Amino acid sequence: MKRVILYIQQDRGVHKFRGGNMSANHLSNRKNWQMGARVVGDGGENQFVESLASNLPSHYIVELKPSKLKVYPDGKGVVLDSKVTNSQTGRSIFVEKKTGNNGGNAHERVYKFLSPALKRRVSEMHNTPDNPFFLVFSGDTFQKPKYQNELKLLLEEEEYAVMKPNFSNISDVAEQIMEII
Repeated sequence: MKRVILYIQQDRGVHKFRGGNMSANHLSNRKNWQMGARVVGDGGENQFVESLASNLPSHYIVELKPSKLKVYPDGKGVVLDSKVTNSQTGRSIFVEKKTGNNGGNAHERVYKFLSPALKRRVSEMHNTPDNPFFLVFSGDTFQKPKYQNELKLLLEEEEYAVMKPNFSNISDVAEQIMEII
């Protein structure tokens, strides 16, 4: 089976932002800051999916922005950044990817995926390992000891990877994923 990658078009413009205190002017421009963070995040997700797919055998399908995992009432749920499926076994794993270049708390938004109840519900709904989530971090932020120490402690029993600059360890991450599914 041929590997499939779904791409989302995005603006690849460069955005520059200034730091400072939370003045009224800063708050009024916050939406622009969030847009810049979104562009950086989308770029990191796309780069990860492209790099991962090229390092997996052809029977692995890498999907960008898979369907919503409807785990809450009324069809509500979560959309992860990508999904990797081993077409020979039918097993999948969902990937949440965070990119950080200027500090911040992007990594803290993955902690909901540590919930035993959420893991159990997703595993019951899909052909996944007991831990259906693989967490990936990239960018300058995650090269700093402060962040690596936090991830090492809080994600000790979890499946995760910190990407080295230029995704130079992508083949190791591909191996990790292949071992899981």
